Amino acid sequence: MPLSGFGDALAGVRVADLTRNLAGPFCTMVLGELGADVVKIESPHGGDDTRAWAPLTEDGESPMFWSANRNKRSIAVDLDAPEGVAVVRDLVRRSDVVVESFRPGALDRRGLGYEDLAAANPGLIHCSISAFGAVGPRRDEPGYDPVIQAATGIMGITGEPDGPPARLGVGAVDLGAGVWAVVGVLLALGRRERTGRGCRVDTSLFELGAWWLSYHVACFLATGIEPTRHGSASPAIAPYEAFATQDGMLFVAAGNDNLFRTLCDALEVAQLIDDPRFATNALRVENVAALRAILAERLRTRPAGEWEELLKARGVPCSRVASVGDFTRDPQTAALELLVQAGDDGRTLVGTPLRVDGVRPRPQLAPPRLGEHTDAVLAELGRLPEQIAALRSQGVIG
Repeated sequence: MPLSGFGDALAGVRVADLTRNLAGPFCTMVLGELGADVVKIESPHGGDDTRAWAPLTEDGESPMFWSANRNKRSIAVDLDAPEGVAVVRDLVRRSDVVVESFRPGALDRRGLGYEDLAAANPGLIHCSISAFGAVGPRRDEPGYDPVIQAATGIMGITGEPDGPPARLGVGAVDLGAGVWAVVGVLLALGRRERTGRGCRVDTSLFELGAWWLSYHVACFLATGIEPTRHGSASPAIAPYEAFATQDGMLFVAAGNDNLFRTLCDALEVAQLIDDPRFATNALRVENVAALRAILAERLRTRPAGEWEELLKARGVPCSRVASVGDFTRDPQTAALELLVQAGDDGRTLVGTPLRVDGVRPRPQLAPPRLGEHTDAVLAELGRLPEQIAALRSQGVIG
């Protein structure tokens, strides 16, 4: 299914998608954006868990599911039935990549583990995305994005200083793990092009959580100082946080001494420039409470929009704290064509955050209905109509 831009990069590559929730489906969606033929294998009994995640549309569908499952075909197959396992094994024999996000060992018990599949298809690239990784004492533990945020320390450094720990408002661990799985698959495809051999690729939410913590971990190991919660502020830069204005919040990022001086001039608090407490960034961080109080008092005197216009004109990075709705109406969002149509029924989704020669790929397949492509894919695998009907009557496919 060739796409514009870079969307034909993986044309001819077939991906067997044994993932659910967000991390794995996000990975396979990106592979689909690059032109791979992604066949999503779902249980006939409800399919991917995210199909039931709120909010649901009037038709009972979940936009959460849509967000990670365009450019795929869906087949509904019961992996607890030997006949269903045979269908999947047949599909994988004809695939270049399999991506799975089952708990470690769950597919091995069904005869669908790496060793079994690679024996039948030596060129197979097998990518696993787990919660805590392929080895170690926590290998078999289940986990979702916020569980990993709690386990790695991300939640412990998120929130207001005097409040409880908070989870990130987006599934950054899930989505980040999906992107790194894509990196691993592309690396393996490149290596197979040279050697003809497949391989096993592993990543996990726990490893991705560690990656997001990289500079916090580096600072802790170097100093022994535990990072703490700072709300919207930074422990390393000041001023670098959201302030209340007359009508909303404004985030101000004076990331160096020149920007700090420009900010002070723009806010008409030039006396701060020569204040020895704020002469350098290190001193501003040390005396951030005093600096925050002065800037907060000044910024409360005018609306956020006025301050934003004034500061941007002077080159000071800042932004009103927008809502998701504000983002969808932002002229910059429209100029970048970031919102794309997936299918003909009005499903508007965020497009791939990458363009080649100015072109962003457009979705070619809408997020599939559960089992929408079962018959077509089984026919491609050589199943005759009467064989497909028999599997359906047995409840093996849906």
